[in-house]
Amino acid sequence: MADLKKIAEKLFINTYTRYPILVQKAKGVFIYSGGKKYLDLIGGIGVIALGHSNKEVLKEIKRQLNLFMHVSNLFWQEPQIKFANEFLKTLDGNYRIFLSNSGAEAVEAALKFAKLPFSESKRGFLAFYGSFHGRTHGALSATWKEDFRKPFYPLLPNFNFVEYGNLEQVENELKKNTYCAVIVEPIQGEAGVISPPPGFLYELKKLCERYETLLIVDEIQTGVGKTGKFWAYEWENIKPDILVSSKAIGGGLPLGVTAVSEEISRLVKPGMHASTFGGNPISCAAGKVVIKKVNSKKLLKDVLSKGEYLKKELKKIGFEVEGKGLMMGVKLGEIKKEPQDIRDFFLERKIILNVIKTHLGETKIRILPPLIISKKELDLFLEAVEELKRTL
Repeated sequence: MADLKKIAEKLFINTYTRYPILVQKAKGVFIYSGGKKYLDLIGGIGVIALGHSNKEVLKEIKRQLNLFMHVSNLFWQEPQIKFANEFLKTLDGNYRIFLSNSGAEAVEAALKFAKLPFSESKRGFLAFYGSFHGRTHGALSATWKEDFRKPFYPLLPNFNFVEYGNLEQVENELKKNTYCAVIVEPIQGEAGVISPPPGFLYELKKLCERYETLLIVDEIQTGVGKTGKFWAYEWENIKPDILVSSKAIGGGLPLGVTAVSEEISRLVKPGMHASTFGGNPISCAAGKVVIKKVNSKKLLKDVLSKGEYLKKELKKIGFEVEGKGLMMGVKLGEIKKEPQDIRDFFLERKIILNVIKTHLGETKIRILPPLIISKKELDLFLEAVEELKRTL
């Protein structure tokens, strides 16, 4: 591992703080390295909904591999059509989709499409403190964290931010009548799993309607079953004007989706937007399986049940929790230990998770495990949390 790390450091740009693990195999909820088995509570950063190397996903990938891997979007493709049919079944309303390769690309498409119904005087965007929408230039302009933004100033103009969950601040901004869209995460993931007040999304949608502003709902991290519903916005029974999805939707392969209302879709003309690799047929074949498997009452009920169990047990240990279902942030509070110290504590116990210091000053453990994780496997995490509690 040490030799490979030295080689790798000469090959790659230093953009990641990596775990000191060389992955050799991944199966179910475990990652294997150097003869050791690690419980994976990150799931590829919220990607592996059905677990690593899911048999049904792999079967569909292999089937499509034997047909074709890429032909470009100059052709109709059966895997894309079947995926789109399954995807649109998850949405209540009339939508059409654009396929790309990642969450950031899905956001970029959303920002472009959101401008189309409006004149140039109403093309600003409103986002929220703590927001994360991606690292490409447009998506980064809608992302709040200064550490991500500052090295690349100037970013795109006409992006403003207000306090997450603060409807009064939203309304004060919308009154200016310069915003074509508000972009929001139902739960802020990268910020440390921060939930807004109950009813926030519902009231936000009403404000957008009142001020003739579109609502872009970013479900890149919250979507595909993590909160106990296929889409997190369903908890508040709204209809987004634009929805963006990625991460888990491709079954472990790169896939981004931008869904827009029928009204907006009519304004998009050939040549306005495109992607050579967008909607890769193999990714779409895998994604179709994921949607069918996750969008079932039994699986979503299990996600809620396991989430409630985990929340209850963590409270017994003495930790408060934010989030829904299996998208969870465990509040450690304002502690002296650095996030990497906490991460390494769990890594020594063969548990992989993410630890964040939030912009609100708290340290949080963020977990996004595969949805198939069992209570027995969650107990491994709980045992380690009890041990951690004694060290804080």
